[in-house]
Amino acid sequence: MKSSFLRPGKTAIMTGAIAIIASLGFTPPARAQAPNGQQSAGQQPSGTPQKNYKDRGEYDLYSKITQTQDPKARLDLLNQWQDKYPQTEFSQERNEYFIATLAQLAPTDPSMRQKLLDKCNDVLKTDPKNFRANYLVAVWGPAVGGANPSPDLQTQVQTAAQAVVDNAPTAFDPSKKPSTVSDADFTKAKNQALGVAHNALAWVAVSKKDTKTAEAEYKASLQANPEQGNVSYQYGKMLQEDKSVPDDQKYPTVLFEYARAGEYTGPGQVPATAQAQIMDYFKKVYAQYHGGTDGEDQLLAQAKTSALPPDGFTIGSAAKAANQQADAMNQRIASDPAFKIWYAVKQSLTGDQGQQFFDSNVKDAEIPGGAEGVKNFTGTVISIDPPDRPTKVVLGVEDPAKPDATLEFSQPLPASALDKIKVGQKLDFGGVADSYTKDPYMLTFKDPTVPGVQTTAPAKKGRHR
Repeated sequence: MKSSFLRPGKTAIMTGAIAIIASLGFTPPARAQAPNGQQSAGQQPSGTPQKNYKDRGEYDLYSKITQTQDPKARLDLLNQWQDKYPQTEFSQERNEYFIATLAQLAPTDPSMRQKLLDKCNDVLKTDPKNFRANYLVAVWGPAVGGANPSPDLQTQVQTAAQAVVDNAPTAFDPSKKPSTVSDADFTKAKNQALGVAHNALAWVAVSKKDTKTAEAEYKASLQANPEQGNVSYQYGKMLQEDKSVPDDQKYPTVLFEYARAGEYTGPGQVPATAQAQIMDYFKKVYAQYHGGTDGEDQLLAQAKTSALPPDGFTIGSAAKAANQQADAMNQRIASDPAFKIWYAVKQSLTGDQGQQFFDSNVKDAEIPGGAEGVKNFTGTVISIDPPDRPTKVVLGVEDPAKPDATLEFSQPLPASALDKIKVGQKLDFGGVADSYTKDPYMLTFKDPTVPGVQTTAPAKKGRHR
């Protein structure tokens, strides 16, 4: 069972978080003034060395950049600044403008993403805790690297994502909240940033085939920000493809995460087309794993409101149940010689050559007839007909609730027989097999022997097998 509805490495882009994070930790230099021809960086903090432009041309470029709203036009001006003035006292500020501009272009222009990562690296060389640069690497590194990233990119993303996790409390300290942002939105942006960072760490772990770490990071991502249908899908897919974990240990979570990805609607949901495919796949795999659709609706309802399954969550496995039943059957066959014969006869009669086996080996034969020292079978009485003077008793041998043996008497049993033959009680029997049906399976005995019960008609004698 495999699935692939979303591109590997596709990262959930939290535009709301980016907008708030863009306001953290970056204060552009004041727009420069040029009194008396001196190119100045404006007011500098006390004790900070004065920064100067090389000439009027650099000052004019910078001034135009600060006034340009269109990101493509601004990027062109930044490239001009970089080409004409490769050495500048404003290199850090220029890089900050580069990453702010490239971050605007990256969502719709894939060619900008590697350039954005490069500029973020330039900023991080001198300011390794720069929250925005680390965050943008965590956002776009997996999108650039895809399913087969280079080791260098893995290291870059891992370092940046861990820095986001470590520095989030400081970056989102209430004192740093912009006045235009509500407390709720500020907290939400923090959780979105943490979700992206943990998701990036999961991506790195998957790239290294470290599924245990990836699972922990996916869970941390969804705990921080449940509004990530794509992450739920990637988490479920990773678990499903992990061959080191037994099906009954992983599939409850796999199915829950697929249900979440297919059912959740809202910010961060999976695109509608992929969502429909995921839902169809979920239903298929659920039925295969569980052996039916019972419980499916309850699971979907849970997944709609929660990104992770509750503690102790499980789904019954049809394969595990079948294996348990097979083990129990084998143990019963090994410990019960009478049932071993009964089961062997049934297997032969329900096989492709069942009628031929019945005609040559079972019909008019006394069974078990002393074979392997067994004289009688044992079944549980299911019905007596008629109740007062029965001529037919139906039993369950393999399953006490499922009929598979019928005892027919040519004359009604005496009333005294009802002391021994009661619904729900065990009953020993043996005798001549008269007929059978394959589906539903039923083996009928004519005037059998019932130890401890005096029948009206003598027990029918048959040939020995």
